[in-house]
Amino acid sequence: MLINITVSVLILSLLIFLVLRCLADWGLPVAVPALGGGTAVQDSAVLKNAAPSKGQDLRVFLFALAVRLAVLLGFAAAVVLASSSEATLEGFLSKFQLWDARHYLNLIEQGYAGYEEEGRHIFLVFFPAYVWVCRLFGLAMPTLAAALLVSVLSFSWGCCYVYRLGREFYGEATAWYGVLFLCAFPFSFFYGAAMTEGLFLLSTAAACYYAVKGRWLAYGLWGALAAACRMTGILVIAFAGVELLRTLKPLAPPAGQSLRRSCKPFLLRLPLVLLPLLGTASYLLLNWHVDGDPFAFVGHQEHWHQGSMWISQVVEYLIRYAKNYAAQSIGWAIWFPSLLLFAGFLAVLWLSALRRESRPSLLVFALGYFTANFSLSWLLSAGRYLSGGFPLFLLLAALVEKYPRLRDFLLLAESLFLGVYLYAYANNAQIM
Repeated sequence: MLINITVSVLILSLLIFLVLRCLADWGLPVAVPALGGGTAVQDSAVLKNAAPSKGQDLRVFLFALAVRLAVLLGFAAAVVLASSSEATLEGFLSKFQLWDARHYLNLIEQGYAGYEEEGRHIFLVFFPAYVWVCRLFGLAMPTLAAALLVSVLSFSWGCCYVYRLGREFYGEATAWYGVLFLCAFPFSFFYGAAMTEGLFLLSTAAACYYAVKGRWLAYGLWGALAAACRMTGILVIAFAGVELLRTLKPLAPPAGQSLRRSCKPFLLRLPLVLLPLLGTASYLLLNWHVDGDPFAFVGHQEHWHQGSMWISQVVEYLIRYAKNYAAQSIGWAIWFPSLLLFAGFLAVLWLSALRRESRPSLLVFALGYFTANFSLSWLLSAGRYLSGGFPLFLLLAALVEKYPRLRDFLLLAESLFLGVYLYAYANNAQIM
């Protein structure tokens, strides 16, 4: 009961606080407690950070690509070192088909209508964008190669947009460290797997960047791809809405005049702000085409013991399972990391919300993504899901910007556990 109340109060009070931050950002003259100097709306910080050159983008892309290749080599070493017999190429490639990766590969090859289990299309719970993009690449190469190439290139490209957003909001140094925290995250090896993480990072980060720049068509197209990647992709609409109202300032004094002035430009841009809904619509149409019901996935989620649950209840069962499995592999593969990530990122969210320099749109997206992923009735993949929450890593980088020793310690700790969990994953631990 105490845990339930505490978590609920922390989440709901943070939500209320962010609503106040947004209202102030939209022009309402309301005093919002904050830490640090400056004003609540850091327009000057955005103006002074010019868009990165193509050369800078290329450096970020090549760096992210190099990280992925280094992790791939580490993965190969882990497979060979743990092998009790002679390592083979076939055995190595089988490691890329663990857990959900196997289902994605089967969907790429067989399609949603063709891939069944016990006569049911239970794999409709997997969103289609990654599958469809990989099928296009698969026209020119083997399925596994296509899946891995899409993941790696998407991640590397996505890091460019994360870097751009970091420059817009915080500056050069924080942008780089945001990318570093993302690359070194203990579960970031999923970006090199046959899963949707890479494409989700690219589409969400690109959508948010173009929303900040006011390029609404580009935002809408990337946002539609994000919403077709994963259910939480639709959260880019919240980010874009907060950004749009920030530029229009509809609540600035005199309120009535500002509201009237903002009404027309808001309505003109609203269709593009809502364009990501097309990604969700494509998923519902897929369900209707395959199973005759646009919401067939809801029933199929029961097979996976999956549904929604209030976040405090999820934390309660995470604690219970962590205690029950403290001496077993699954406890350290799933339950303990999930609890640690919950506590750590919740602290990042609260500390960031209290800083004037933190952009409300980034905070809203981060809180929405964090809460959505910790509101699942059977949360087995918290680490993998949170790896896609790029705002969390930018917020973390901004928090430790003035504490280089702490920043370096966190990067070292991340890198250490990345090696540990990569090795464990390569040896069939229940990291999914």
